[in-house]
Amino acid sequence: MKRVLAFALALTLILAAGCQATPEEGIVKGKSSDALIEKAQADPGQGTLAQRINAPEHYDAAFSGQSGELTVTVDADVIIPEAERVPIIEVTATDITQTQADALMEQLLQSTLHSPDQPLTKDEITEALLLARQEQTMGPVESDVELYQIYQYEGREVWEKALREKIDVLETEYDQAPETVEAEPISSVFTDRGDGSMQIEGVNRSKEVGYEAIRIANYPNGQGFSSAFYSWNVADDGLDISYAPAEDMARYAPDTDLTQVPDVTVTEDEAQGLCDSAVQALGIPGMGRWSVRKAYSVSPLLPTRCCWEVRYTRQVNGTPITYTNDSYVSMNVTSDGAYQIPWPYESLAFYVNDAGIVGMKWLSPYAIGESVTEDSSLLSFADVMDVFEKMYIVDNNGLKADVTVDDIRLGYMRVLKQDEQGVGLLVPVWDFFGTVSYENELGYAQPDASLLTINAIDGSIIDRSQGC
Repeated sequence: MKRVLAFALALTLILAAGCQATPEEGIVKGKSSDALIEKAQADPGQGTLAQRINAPEHYDAAFSGQSGELTVTVDADVIIPEAERVPIIEVTATDITQTQADALMEQLLQSTLHSPDQPLTKDEITEALLLARQEQTMGPVESDVELYQIYQYEGREVWEKALREKIDVLETEYDQAPETVEAEPISSVFTDRGDGSMQIEGVNRSKEVGYEAIRIANYPNGQGFSSAFYSWNVADDGLDISYAPAEDMARYAPDTDLTQVPDVTVTEDEAQGLCDSAVQALGIPGMGRWSVRKAYSVSPLLPTRCCWEVRYTRQVNGTPITYTNDSYVSMNVTSDGAYQIPWPYESLAFYVNDAGIVGMKWLSPYAIGESVTEDSSLLSFADVMDVFEKMYIVDNNGLKADVTVDDIRLGYMRVLKQDEQGVGLLVPVWDFFGTVSYENELGYAQPDASLLTINAIDGSIIDRSQGC
């Protein structure tokens, strides 16, 4: 059954990688990388970044749309790196190395895992069927990697067909499935899965352990398909590493009473120490801690649990890559009408409770390349705020809401390099974070959702879903 789905995934990736006619909707052509680089090479000025752009430490403002139905209040700290230079830097996707895979397994695994390729027992097939039927009702879930990628690249109709086929296979296999299977220990070496991917995958489902699983994978095409997932839970969560901060749980689990969820007793410093050790063992150049906060698991199958979420992002020449909750760059068209396959943004997060590290998600590691410019000429802070005030109103025309901006941040973002598959540029951008409250009193306070992203070099608006 797993090989049937793996073949479907391989076929999907091959189709996505090919040059095809431009789809009619949802695709935009990339902005000129050459023009941006040329503009960045103008005189960058002297002094610190804050001095060069004349930025304050705090900024207050208020403005509204013409109808007055959209109001924006800015009461924000202005976060600027202490770096003296912000060159444009080339990046590419890279694989997870065997050394890094060894480090993950040494740092994370609490028990002996077994190969998931062994025949499924009747109980395991029953669990898989329950999850698949749940997907039919609730939609795709990231933990079902093969089907989720089919959904991402081929759309809902193809995903629904693949899901029905998966259910048919499971139901067919149930009658011949054994009651028990002698476990085969996991291999710590990457193996070819037969679809072009190289993976290490293991699981332990037992009364003593509950559920522990890891999947480390390098997928074909070399554009951001490398990933590592780890979960240790009371029961099978299918590597569903989904967590949300308290202020956003109402959107994902409105019926959950967080006062009834046991708090963690492990301290923030202790959680950071565990995760810092794991990151150090991975040997990722420039990977530094971005945020630490309490987060709650979002799983319809298991009880909600509280963990420390410890998130990391790259720092390059003293400037971090700003983390946002935008996961993927969708299809993008080259100048000759071909399209580039989606490319996830690099992301690394750990989840810690009193038992230790119980979750980890690492997506799309980058290889940091050469600097394309020695430094970048940046717009003044006043010019950036002029762009924000004008374009936020334009982009949200017709929205009835009160918006509060409480964080304005200068950092790097990976944008696509025009007409080059799997090549990106780290460019300096401004991001604005805050809260949106609608007139019906519903709203959201996603701390990682950028309200607007502005190119710090030329003032253009960047669509993070398009990567340009």
